[in-house]
Amino acid sequence: MAIIDSRGRLHGKVGNVVYRTVGNMNIVQSKPARVRQALSTKESALEFGLVSNCGRILRSLYSSFAYHSDGRLLNRMNVALLKSLKDTEKPRGERDLHDGNPQHLKGLQFNINSPLTEALAVRPVCSMVDGGIMVQIPAFNVSEDLQLPKYTKNAILRLMVAAISFREGYYEYLDYKDIPLQYGKVIPEQEWLSDVALPAGSIVLVSASLHCFGMKGIDGEPLSLNGKEYSPAEIIGAYRIDHEVKVEDEDKDKVENEVKSGTADQTVLEKAFPNRHRLTNYRGEEILKEIARKRKRDKKYQERLAREKIWTSEEETVVDGMKLPAIGKVFYKKE
Repeated sequence: MAIIDSRGRLHGKVGNVVYRTVGNMNIVQSKPARVRQALSTKESALEFGLVSNCGRILRSLYSSFAYHSDGRLLNRMNVALLKSLKDTEKPRGERDLHDGNPQHLKGLQFNINSPLTEALAVRPVCSMVDGGIMVQIPAFNVSEDLQLPKYTKNAILRLMVAAISFREGYYEYLDYKDIPLQYGKVIPEQEWLSDVALPAGSIVLVSASLHCFGMKGIDGEPLSLNGKEYSPAEIIGAYRIDHEVKVEDEDKDKVENEVKSGTADQTVLEKAFPNRHRLTNYRGEEILKEIARKRKRDKKYQERLAREKIWTSEEETVVDGMKLPAIGKVFYKKE
């Protein structure tokens, strides 16, 4: 149904004709035909939905950073997560972030208006040593090598280790270290070794962030000066933990095995891992199942699958020492 506005212009559609206004120009055009998407297009869209879903969860995990982001963090994080997802030998529809390479998240800036690379003149170096996370920071002068906002009274450089498992549905803040910063002081070389157990099957992320504080508020607590224009934070390390390291508690190890087998009681799980938080609204498994359903309903995909199965069976029946000719090639015998 089309509508005539107060100026006598038509808006909307009548049958297959669409009326619209662009600036001072009235445009009449035929209704575009419905475009039938290919299976690969649908799969790509669903896989991007998986990445977006994981990105939303990661921004919740780092809510203290994401709250002061520049507004384009969503796009940067989705790009990094998509690269991580595709960096695997598994095909589309059979992979999630745990199959990919999380190293693509390394260097992700939470606020492009004040990247940590510019706010801090020295670079924190993150590595995994003997199954533990190590962060090394060269010595620096707070007054010369650090950019702080106006009215800063004191600041801290926070190093944090967090783990997340989309498959098992939890995230956990494992460890952190705060380095106090004051004007005029020289911070000696720092070497922090976090020896906490890294959960098997999880993705471990290491972040570095600057937090600045001004005068004290009415409650006696210093007021945060971080905001949209200044909130340096970066992921300086990302690791996929295939096997658990530094397990000292046999009870926790037992519960961890029960979690993987699906026999763990939720109450027992919360007591064994009190710092773990359950993920909400993770749709990764649902998206992978939807891709499988679309493949099952797609005739072209099923026909191609059948041809590949026939070709595989023919290869298995070839006599040893013989090779099947390549399809589409003609071989000529020399005279």
